[in-house]
Amino acid sequence: MGKIVITGASSEIGLAIARRLSALGKPLVLQYNSRKPAPDGLEAEWVQADFSRREELERFIAGLSDVEILVNAAAVTHTGLLPQMEDTQIDAMLSVNVVAATLLCRAVIPEMCHKRRGIIVNLSSVTAGKVYRGQSVYGGTKAYLEAFTKGLAAEYAKKGLRCNCVAPGSIESGSMQKLIIQTGRDDLQEVNAAHRFGTPEDVAAAVAFLCSDDASYVNGAVLHVDGGYWLGL
Repeated sequence: MGKIVITGASSEIGLAIARRLSALGKPLVLQYNSRKPAPDGLEAEWVQADFSRREELERFIAGLSDVEILVNAAAVTHTGLLPQMEDTQIDAMLSVNVVAATLLCRAVIPEMCHKRRGIIVNLSSVTAGKVYRGQSVYGGTKAYLEAFTKGLAAEYAKKGLRCNCVAPGSIESGSMQKLIIQTGRDDLQEVNAAHRFGTPEDVAAAVAFLCSDDASYVNGAVLHVDGGYWLGL
């Protein structure tokens, strides 16, 4: 039985994805950086690794085997105009959002090809296509991830692999909760037609769909979970 590997699993979105995919009955390997969630009945192997450190990323990759589903949900977000950003902030976003996701995919693809079965879901962001001030680097890393995902789908669809993206919008979790406090709930809710924030469970449902047989003919897609953000409202 193949394993499900989820990176960034200690975040609210990552944990919601883990809970949703646990219903598949496959062994779960969940990566976290520094904060391991308290046990809540979720049976899983938790592995600590700071993906901004190359040696820890390589250690995590070396421990992987028999991966059937890979969900790259680990991400670093820093907001600021480029001249004002620290080198460490830029390095962290590139290391986690781009390099780690790329090397993880490279590590699991050969065995997936051998078995003629595998699913990769990369978490992008609406900022990949609609970038606001202060998001140039972060949005750029997510745009890379979408193009990278489409490239993998083109290269390995004939080998039985499916590679897709989920692009969340205004999800009430993590950094968005801080932004709500700073900016105000009503102003932020105006950015999408639904006039409300999404939940981590909304994102998890989209990931679960892409990991299911119902999505067997979906490959190289970017599934937006944004409440109508792209309508420009």
